[in-house]
Amino acid sequence: MRKLLLQAVLLAFLGLGLIFQPLSAAKSTILYKDQVAVIIYHHIDDDAKSGGTITAQLLKDQLTYLKSKGYQFITLKQFKAYMEGAPVPNNAVLVTFDDGYESFYVNAYPLLKQMRVPAVNFVITGDLDNPLASYIPSMSRDDIMEMTSDTNFTEFQCHSHHFHYKLPGGGAALVSRLVKDGVKETEEQYKQRVVSDTKACVGALSELYTEPVDSYAYPFGIYDKPAMEHIRQGGIKYAFTVVPEMATREVDRMQIPRIDAGNSGVSPERLHQAILRRVVTPMPPTSEVPLAETVGAIGGKVTQSHDGTVQIGFGAHNWSGAAGSTKLTAPDGRTLALHKPLTWKNNKIFITLKDLEQAVGGQIVYNPNVQSFALRQTIDTKP
Repeated sequence: MRKLLLQAVLLAFLGLGLIFQPLSAAKSTILYKDQVAVIIYHHIDDDAKSGGTITAQLLKDQLTYLKSKGYQFITLKQFKAYMEGAPVPNNAVLVTFDDGYESFYVNAYPLLKQMRVPAVNFVITGDLDNPLASYIPSMSRDDIMEMTSDTNFTEFQCHSHHFHYKLPGGGAALVSRLVKDGVKETEEQYKQRVVSDTKACVGALSELYTEPVDSYAYPFGIYDKPAMEHIRQGGIKYAFTVVPEMATREVDRMQIPRIDAGNSGVSPERLHQAILRRVVTPMPPTSEVPLAETVGAIGGKVTQSHDGTVQIGFGAHNWSGAAGSTKLTAPDGRTLALHKPLTWKNNKIFITLKDLEQAVGGQIVYNPNVQSFALRQTIDTKP
């Protein structure tokens, strides 16, 4: 009898080992480090049909699959600490929702709570006064207070107070200048309107829970330099876009990218692959890269001659140079000083990454999974 019990215990132990082994292996898998995949959802509903709606089952399948692959879900608080220099777990994911729909409270939150997946919902606070009046019902103040008191990993931040609409001409309220009685608002009036709306949103959420309200998701993902500056003056430190890239410390705090997960066509496997396609590997600014291949990968063109001269074309940027030269020259005579001369190696011109970024006017990143370069899709905030 004792022998049978020992055998049963041994089999049970081995069985548990078989169960936990893949989970441990998945957790130890390093898909990427020192960066965060911020994913975005909107409406979670089993009956509604729209491009931004998925079922609760698909949400569960996506999150379960990501966990099985070794992704680690973090809180908004952890994300903000990472952006300011703190470490972040490998394969970090921040889950976000836009619009403050009631479906988050009814369909998403119970699942997130059960799976212990942190999330942040960007709320249109003007809808809190009459949550059932909106086209898609919104959460109430009581809903938000219940969730924040029930867990310490569900947060609520700003999606504007009254700016989630477009003007008759199609422009987003956040970036457009209003016209009343044929008179267009002045820049000062526009500034005050945006600052006031932002402060109203921050104030409304600050009354509901104790965490700092300092984050914002741009309505419709539309923003520009003035809008960024005005919401900053309204109390915002971190703003989220819909640009599908990985979030690293190098990105503008007011232009944090997010990867779409809330489309019915995004299967768990497809979401996993979408994240991997956007992983970036930091490269020292002094690293030399092949000029023609790198510019071609980001959408430009390089014409190279056998004598080592090159013509670079990228959007409105056009430059010419030569091997051994420490400058590039524009058609109008302007010159760009290089930190290191253009180098001729194996019949190719090489340029440092820092110099190429100056030439094309943007940050270039490398994705090891697809072995290619890409240009960050952020707007230039320099004066």
